[in-house]
Amino acid sequence: MSIMNHKKSQLEKGTSQEMEYKFKISLFNIMHNIIQNNLCNTLIYCVLLSIENLQLMYYPIHPVIDFLWDNKGLNYFRIILRYFQYNYLIDQGVTIFIILLYISFGVMVIIGVIFFTSQYQLSQLKYQEQQSGMLIFTFKLLSLLLIILNTVLALPFYNIFLATIYCRSDSAAGADLGCYEGIHILHMIVAIIGIVLLIFFHFSTTLLYFDLNPKSKFPFNGYQSDAEYARMLFKFVTPFLIIFNAPGTYNSEMVVLFGVGDLILLFSRYNYPTGYNNFIHFYKITLELIVLWINICVIITDFLDTGAPDDMGLLYLFVLIPCVVFGGLYAFKNILKESMTFSIKNLKNEEEADNYLNTLIQLILDRQSPNTKIKLMGVLKLHYVNCTKTGCACKQLISYDHKKEESIKEHETWMKLLASILDDIITDEKFKENARFKIFYSYLCNDELKNKYNALHYMMKAEDTKNHTLRDEFCLFRFKQHIESEMQEDSEKAQDIDVNSIVFFQNQLVVLTNMIQKSAESHLEFWRELQEDHPNILKLQNIGLKVLHQIDLCDEGYQELVEINNNNLNLLEFYNAYLSMVVHDKEQHEQLSQQISQIKKTIYQRKQGGGQESKITESQETIIITMSGNVGSIGIVASCNNEIQKSLGYPASELFEQNVSKIMPKIIGDQHNQLVENYMRTSNSNIIGLERFVLAQNSQQYLVPCKLMIKVLPNLEKGILLVGFLKPLEKLPGTHYMIYDGISQQILNVSESMKDLGIRVEDIATTSAQEQPIYTFGNLFKELGDVLNNTLNQNDQPLKNQVYKLEGDIYTAETIIDVQLFKQLLQSNIHDSDNKKMGGSVKDSAVMNYSGDFKKVKVKLELIEERFPLTDDGQPAGGSIYHTIVIREDIDQEKVNYGKSLIKQRLDESKHQINQQQSIDEEEDKQKNFQSSVDDQEENKQTKDIRSALEQSKTPRQIIYLRYLTLILFLSTLALSISKLVLALQQSILVDEGVSAVRQAHRRHSLMADINLYSRYLHLTSFGNYASSLEGAFKANISVLVDKLQVIQFDMIEFRIKVESRSGLQIDDDQYDVVFLLSNNETKTYGNIFNDAVFAYITSASSFKKATLSQFNDTSNSSSVSKNLFYVVENGLDVLRNGSERIADKFYNFYYDQVDAQTSNAIIILIAALVIIVICEIVYVPIFMSIFKERKRLISYFGMITNDDIKNLIDQGDKFILDHITKFKSSDDINQIEQPQQQHIIESSLNQDQSQDIADSPKQKVEIDQRKSLFDQTKEKHQRIYESKGGTHYFLIFSFIFIGSLLMIEYIVMYVLEDQSISDAKLILDHYLYISRRASIIKYNILFTLEALVNDGQPRVYMENDLSKYYNQKVYSNEQDLFKTLTYTYPSSFDDYFAFFNDINFLNVCEHITWINTLDLITQSFIFVDSTDNFTNYTFSSSELNQECNQVKGGLLTKGLRDAIFLVSLGNNELLATYSNLQESLNAFQIQELLRKYILPTFWENNNIFQTCFYNFLDIRDQVQIYNFVGFVGFLILVFFFLWISYIAKVQAGIQQSMRMLTLIPDDLIDKYTKLKEAIEYHVLGIRQQQQ
Repeated sequence: MSIMNHKKSQLEKGTSQEMEYKFKISLFNIMHNIIQNNLCNTLIYCVLLSIENLQLMYYPIHPVIDFLWDNKGLNYFRIILRYFQYNYLIDQGVTIFIILLYISFGVMVIIGVIFFTSQYQLSQLKYQEQQSGMLIFTFKLLSLLLIILNTVLALPFYNIFLATIYCRSDSAAGADLGCYEGIHILHMIVAIIGIVLLIFFHFSTTLLYFDLNPKSKFPFNGYQSDAEYARMLFKFVTPFLIIFNAPGTYNSEMVVLFGVGDLILLFSRYNYPTGYNNFIHFYKITLELIVLWINICVIITDFLDTGAPDDMGLLYLFVLIPCVVFGGLYAFKNILKESMTFSIKNLKNEEEADNYLNTLIQLILDRQSPNTKIKLMGVLKLHYVNCTKTGCACKQLISYDHKKEESIKEHETWMKLLASILDDIITDEKFKENARFKIFYSYLCNDELKNKYNALHYMMKAEDTKNHTLRDEFCLFRFKQHIESEMQEDSEKAQDIDVNSIVFFQNQLVVLTNMIQKSAESHLEFWRELQEDHPNILKLQNIGLKVLHQIDLCDEGYQELVEINNNNLNLLEFYNAYLSMVVHDKEQHEQLSQQISQIKKTIYQRKQGGGQESKITESQETIIITMSGNVGSIGIVASCNNEIQKSLGYPASELFEQNVSKIMPKIIGDQHNQLVENYMRTSNSNIIGLERFVLAQNSQQYLVPCKLMIKVLPNLEKGILLVGFLKPLEKLPGTHYMIYDGISQQILNVSESMKDLGIRVEDIATTSAQEQPIYTFGNLFKELGDVLNNTLNQNDQPLKNQVYKLEGDIYTAETIIDVQLFKQLLQSNIHDSDNKKMGGSVKDSAVMNYSGDFKKVKVKLELIEERFPLTDDGQPAGGSIYHTIVIREDIDQEKVNYGKSLIKQRLDESKHQINQQQSIDEEEDKQKNFQSSVDDQEENKQTKDIRSALEQSKTPRQIIYLRYLTLILFLSTLALSISKLVLALQQSILVDEGVSAVRQAHRRHSLMADINLYSRYLHLTSFGNYASSLEGAFKANISVLVDKLQVIQFDMIEFRIKVESRSGLQIDDDQYDVVFLLSNNETKTYGNIFNDAVFAYITSASSFKKATLSQFNDTSNSSSVSKNLFYVVENGLDVLRNGSERIADKFYNFYYDQVDAQTSNAIIILIAALVIIVICEIVYVPIFMSIFKERKRLISYFGMITNDDIKNLIDQGDKFILDHITKFKSSDDINQIEQPQQQHIIESSLNQDQSQDIADSPKQKVEIDQRKSLFDQTKEKHQRIYESKGGTHYFLIFSFIFIGSLLMIEYIVMYVLEDQSISDAKLILDHYLYISRRASIIKYNILFTLEALVNDGQPRVYMENDLSKYYNQKVYSNEQDLFKTLTYTYPSSFDDYFAFFNDINFLNVCEHITWINTLDLITQSFIFVDSTDNFTNYTFSSSELNQECNQVKGGLLTKGLRDAIFLVSLGNNELLATYSNLQESLNAFQIQELLRKYILPTFWENNNIFQTCFYNFLDIRDQVQIYNFVGFVGFLILVFFFLWISYIAKVQAGIQQSMRMLTLIPDDLIDKYTKLKEAIEYHVLGIRQQQQ
């Protein structure tokens, strides 16, 4: 597709090429508006360039380059430069890095939102709609933002985005970001989006933010070289190299690349021409030379200065900068000087031509300066010497006195010289494919030579070049918009007619005509389907809906046209016929008919009153033709209204894409394209915008007198278009028109009125090819022909002066037409030529055609135009002179007036008789039918009410029920889903609490076992069984353990409160018999609740920290320490241990039951969901069935109309299409069509009379039987339509059942998953119970062994149980239960745990445990670690512990933890069985303690891994539940709101449209069929009840 729109589109809709074209035009449009509203001036742009250059200076002297000069000044300079970009800041930590990243991203997003929002708003502007102030402000803001982004923000933004994408873990920010994992992925996505937006805007601005117009005030107008692309690439590569070389590994290579990049940048500027703003151009070069010199100095320092860094290089750097800058500028300016020494013929390439033109433009624009004028005169003289053109402007300029003040004419001459030079360049073979030169020529034509159409032609030629670029296309687009706005401004200033609106109206009228044609065809399709014996109800519904939609579209199109012109009779009459014959909207038809009558009356009154004639552009009979003025398609008709068929006989489709010369006489048509080309080349015309007389040529080749006005359409959407307003003139009696050749006297064309004189255009065409033409001016006008043939008058006078005399401003001649002589010549010609070939048929035909009373007619000739053939350059050529004349007959005006008065009298008499008869008939009808008239009015009112109610039908009750039911179903399913999610999350909380409660409950008596153990150690130490040096270690252990026990006790109280508040059960309300030691060595038992007993236990154990060993050895038991020791040992081993274990079991049982109870909740939710869904399905189906039955019933009412009436409706539609759509009929066709219609009308009236006779005759019974039969037929057809199979209700019902089934399946699946989750939770609780017991069981097994040893080998008994054997058995039973749980399948979250569990239980424990390397686990195992050597030897290093672990009891731990547990239990039994004395047994007991040292921490590590996996399991489970809920809610929203609700709305629209379809039945048919009217009234009544 073409930017200039002068080519026919070859792109198919939806193709990639079309999408590319639309994107390109959209981008061009917004960039054009941004440039038009540019706020950046030269000063601001230079400041931005300076800041950008400071950013570039930082990189060659970057701190990472370690071989640079060691100087404080350089360091300070770096400090200044680093704050102009991000490179330094991004290394200041992750916080600043992220802030900079998201600030940069935010700026890009803001620019993107503003840019694309503005683009969207621009695309939504309607025809001729002005831009809003907000949109203009947005463009102004974008103009600044894009320039700032393209200069000072590009480097920092590239830096931060590239640093995020290319993340380095060795950088300050990268170490904390965690490159390519975690949150850095999000940062990287943000950076990728940001850099894509940045590249898009950077490239778009670099590519399109410029102006080639030399007179533009844009700060960077002029040709944009490839240096801008190189600069853009340099900005991208530079920060990447710094990031890549962050460690400083490739410093030398990096500075070399910087230098090479700067050289490429400068060379790209050197080889291309400057811009029109030399200051900007050379300022850029100055900045780039400074950066290049810095790079060169750095490279020299790197490769040549091998010593230590010093200050000399820095000195040379600053000293030589002015020299480098001046030298570089001199080299660049020297190119411009050399370019002006060439002649045009010596220009070798486009770059030299560009430099030549740019320099010449600058010289011409600045020629007021004396130095510039001297240079310009030198160029002028050089051109004058080499110029070979005769009319070149250089010859005029040489002759001027340039010392005087310059005149406007001299300025124009300079511009003509520039145009002449540019024309020479364009015509040169080397540059003919250069689009830029043609674009510049178009600027010159429009702005300086004031020739916009020639400018547009050169723009079209520029686009037709093969090697035009995207920038060239943008220049074409911008300048086209500029010229179009100028044309519109000129049109508004002239206060001329709005050609845009007229053409737009005509185009939209064509669109409306096509829509109405489709609507009429759809109506016919509907009635023809209804005419079938078995109509398809589904097809009727679909066609009916399409008909209603098309009616609405036609109404919208009509209203749009009425807003433009509400008095266009063609539109009003056409739409009124559509309402009457197709839509059958009686009310609107009557209203529109009144409006049409009023307009016609106004026009008639204006004509009768002698008012001013309507303008040619406002007349209803005006032909409007739009013609192309584009290169390659001049004169081609782009559009035409249908008036041309009425006036000239050409169908509009026949002229489309044909040359407009088809409707012109040949002598004018042959010259027309050349005249248009001349106008486009010069923009000079005396006819544009003026009404003038012309002769058109109709389809029969006759001349038609017309008024013509031509306007140029100020809209370049389709290129240059010329709009012609052609209005045929009223035919005057006795007035004829003729065109003849003044040299050969051959008649070339005549008006149709000449047939009255016996002259036909067919005969002229027949004889025109003969050597001796018969139809000549001399033969027709004998007297004047003799004058022309008289040799005496063959003189040097103009031809028109030989025949005509000048009367005022008109050349006239009076003569006589000898018709009889002309007839004889014709007959003689026919006899001599054609009759020889075709016998007598031609002669007879000719005589027949020309028979009549011919006589001589006196006429007056008026010469209205003398036209000469034209040469190729538009100059008159010799050979022929074409005369256009008006022939006016000398008519007796008195006879004419008498004839007119006689006709008027007869018409008045006839009219009076008709009016008199009508008044008599009306009076009779009024007397006879007064009552019936009242009844008819009432019926009409009822019919109008019915139609109004059908068109404004409200929502049916069934639809309201469906909406409520859908809402209930949605809310119910949503509530159940929320309940299910809440229960699932509550279950997670319960399981979490249960695991925590079980863990803490078992840790409580586990800690009590440790306290009892170390208390016994203190007791034995006081008797010397252990070294007294261990006293401090034992006390410290007890202190730590007591503190932890106190914390756990408070946790257990919290758990107890939670449990009791949920269940109402009392966890530890039992009374426990606690034993106290009295001062007299007697014991006493008190009843106490468990919590109080535990706190007394904690208090007693806490007192050991300050006690001495002697107090533990008090045999009298008089000290408090002895009493506390007794309380701790006796109660801790019996009552409190047993109570703690019982409470732990209660907690476990409670949470297990709570989790198990979730199954019943899930079942309740499942049952509720299934019941609700089933109930809704049961209710839905009957409602839908009733809706579709109702819809079928409505459609079936059409079956009450008889086939005769349907045929009548079809005939009306066909007649409408024939009369108002298919307008391309000849007059003969019309006559042939009207005769059968008249015959049909006569037959209809006869049939009516006959039917009246029958009604009055005895045959009335026959008519009654016929009507009864007709009623039975319509009733049968109505029933057939109602009972026919069709529609989508079965599919809809199946769809709803399918959706309901999906919901059921979803809830069943959710229940299954929930049940599995509950089973997993119970299994986890079971497993965790057993692994939590392991530590306390093994501790008590060891502890009760020690107690038995202390009691001389006698086991401790509690509640008739040997506690040593009891815990021995518990070791085996717990291990058995634990390993039974391994037979079940656990969630995958526990895979790591069970891998570790199997490793430590069945393989070498020492190789798989990690607590040895992390002393934190040792602390968690409640074993004190001291700085001095103690009993447990915990000061060993990890390697020593590992070695000891493998050697304990002959490598017992290497066989697995399970075996070690069993062997510990067996070892305890062996100690008791082999007891001899306490000390030996205690020495042997140290092996058990050593095993305890490794087994217990392994338990804790195992439990910790389990807890980690457990919490991962809960997190995953909760996430799955949430995702499942979100997915299910999304599914519900999709189904209910986007599918189901929308489908209900579609069903509602369907039934409402079905009701509205009844409006297709005409009002008279509704009144005709009583049953039909009653049925419709029933529905209207139902509608009204709903409204109430």
